[in-house]
Amino acid sequence: MRYFSFFVACLLLACSEPVSTGNTAEQQPTVASNKTDKEETRPKDADHISQTVKQQQKCEVIGEVLEDNELWLKDQGKLICIMADSSTYDATLGMSHRILKVFNTYTCDLEVKLTLPVNISPDFPYFLADINYNNNSKIVAIKAAKTVYCFDMTTQRMLPPLNPTFKTKRAEADASSGTIIRLELWEDFLVGYAQDKGAFVFDLGKDGIPQPVLPYAEYQLGENRFNSLFLLPSETAKYQAILPSFDWEEEVFSINPIFTVPLAITTTVQKSALDNPYIVLREKDKNKALLVDMKGMRSKALPEALLYKTTK
Repeated sequence: MRYFSFFVACLLLACSEPVSTGNTAEQQPTVASNKTDKEETRPKDADHISQTVKQQQKCEVIGEVLEDNELWLKDQGKLICIMADSSTYDATLGMSHRILKVFNTYTCDLEVKLTLPVNISPDFPYFLADINYNNNSKIVAIKAAKTVYCFDMTTQRMLPPLNPTFKTKRAEADASSGTIIRLELWEDFLVGYAQDKGAFVFDLGKDGIPQPVLPYAEYQLGENRFNSLFLLPSETAKYQAILPSFDWEEEVFSINPIFTVPLAITTTVQKSALDNPYIVLREKDKNKALLVDMKGMRSKALPEALLYKTTK
């Protein structure tokens, strides 16, 4: 009996001790680490991205919206439109397109609703400006008959209205003079064209407050006809030159950038050299210059024989 009790005690002691399966300290962390990386990092991120893409949607706008007066800003998750409904209906002239709405495209909730003032006449609609080369801009421009409005998407507030500014006084040919024919957002600038007055530019600036940009040079082709050359600053202390134009026969607006990439240009030129059919743009610290034909609205390299002569 005594030997039997001793045998049972030894058997119980053996069962209570852990069984070794080799180098456990090295194997277990590897398995746990792989499992953690697999479950908590890659699939989680992938699911998050997938859900984000699925959530954003084209929201339905109830009301009358003119063609090209609805803009889906996918990078910002917003849909902005200008529309008309019964609240702006005019008994004599009908629908008045002057209601600005902003929707969240993840929820389709209406975030902003603003009713703009009558655009000269109730039947004169407002239009969203076209966007070129800058889908991340926080400013959405709106074209009225003779005025520009800017809506700040960050603060969701309308900025004070802007009036196109020109280098020299423009004559008023008739009541339609100054009507904004075209307005586009190009990089960080608003570029437009007004009837009988020509091109105009606003710099949206880093603080989002638009400032007028006057032409670097201007040439008058005839009565109420001007070609204007603008130097637009970049963040690298360089400039892009543009010669905006509007083809009345084809109804086509062109911004006409002169440089392939922004260049460091010398801007200290005597005033008398800037009111001519030909303008010389010289690069800093380089033996290079461009000759801009203000009539033909094109440029070419300055002939070597003129390269070192004084601009006049």
